[in-house]
Amino acid sequence: MVRIGPLQLTEMWKYALIGGLLAVPFTALEAWRSPENMTLGMVLFGSVLAGYLIKRRGGNSTATGLRAALIGGLPFLWALGDLLWSVPNIPNPLWFQAVGVGITLGFGGVMLAVVAVSGAFAGRFGGWLAERRGHSGATNAGGSM
Repeated sequence: MVRIGPLQLTEMWKYALIGGLLAVPFTALEAWRSPENMTLGMVLFGSVLAGYLIKRRGGNSTATGLRAALIGGLPFLWALGDLLWSVPNIPNPLWFQAVGVGITLGFGGVMLAVVAVSGAFAGRFGGWLAERRGHSGATNAGGSM
């Protein structure tokens, strides 16, 4: 457990925060500059890094990569917010606007699912890289790596 102020974080959350918070500024800048044309580059890099770091400690790289991707992909929701505000402003019947909002929310769910699954795969790849570099995650009798 890692203690940050009053919070106690597991190793998995510690590395997920490192990878996710590394990606947040770049994702936020991308969402601000061009919300209709966003990529997952830094989110995937943060997930690979988180998976690599946790696998060196013997943890689950897939779950850590998923958490890092969800943290790093939060700025993607800004684009969804803009879309949600524009749908009711289109002059259409009320039922059509309600369907439009529902479809927009469904699209947001699919977008988060794609980010999460991509992060899980990237975290697994980071774990594989750690194993290839000789970090199997097993500790010796002295407790050091």
